[in-house]
Amino acid sequence: MSDNKFEENRHYNYETRVNYNGFPENMTTFNSLPVKVKVHKLFKRRVFILTWSNQGMSLGEWIKHLFSISKPEKSSSADFHVYNSIEFDIPTLRNIFPKLESIFIFFCYPEAVNEHEKLSAQIFLKAFLPYVQQLRLDRIRLGKHFSIGDFGMTNLKKLEMYRPCNLKVEDLKTLNAENITIGETNADEITLQNLNHFFKLWISGSNPKLKELKIWWYTRTNPDWIVLLKELEADNAGEETAPEDPMVLLAREEGYVWLNEGEAAQNVDVAKKFIIRNSRGFAAQMKCYTRTSSFRNTAHVEFTVSI
Repeated sequence: MSDNKFEENRHYNYETRVNYNGFPENMTTFNSLPVKVKVHKLFKRRVFILTWSNQGMSLGEWIKHLFSISKPEKSSSADFHVYNSIEFDIPTLRNIFPKLESIFIFFCYPEAVNEHEKLSAQIFLKAFLPYVQQLRLDRIRLGKHFSIGDFGMTNLKKLEMYRPCNLKVEDLKTLNAENITIGETNADEITLQNLNHFFKLWISGSNPKLKELKIWWYTRTNPDWIVLLKELEADNAGEETAPEDPMVLLAREEGYVWLNEGEAAQNVDVAKKFIIRNSRGFAAQMKCYTRTSSFRNTAHVEFTVSI
């Protein structure tokens, strides 16, 4: 589908995803002029890909335009793939993009991370963290040149990290976000003993702003939750059906049925619930469960502080 006109129908939300894969080699700055622009138009969970011929605008001008015609009631967000080689600096980023409420920084595979990626990620964070409320980092590799200190102390409402590398339990206690999700973590780096130590620190008063922590990892065995609960003085709060995989729920809403759904219904996963309390008088619920799957099983710990 192609369209040479500026379509400004505010009933739609235009995705302004900055992804340089497939751009010509001379597209190295926001001043470069693309021949054509592919735009993802999101409407009722459906994505329509439009190809617009250029109207004499640079890449930076296109980004500004797409933000201007998106739904005004929607929060502004942007995805950045830092393994690309486009040139930018903090003033340029702040001039082109609006005050973003959410950013997603996507690294390359950990074994291929280089200094360019780390420097790019630092520039993005310095440019937008004063305004950002939600931060998502994928394939983040922590180390000497990129650390929790680059973003951990920011007053975030939501922080998500997926497939982190070199993440330690000491890093968790420095995070200042209200809601934290750590997905597909390395079970050798964050063990049940590590999580037990973190919750002991919370009991003694650590992480006072934390409202919710969700962490999950792939597993071939059923975790021994007794290790997690050791010396936490946790009260048993019973059991409940474990939450379904969000992808399964979405597929069902869209009218799709999983082939093994009938079998899964006969093997419902159970979540064990516990209550712990800290020195400041707050109580929190811990929910522990293993989600079985025909692909790979996952172990989950969900921690929610009572309001």
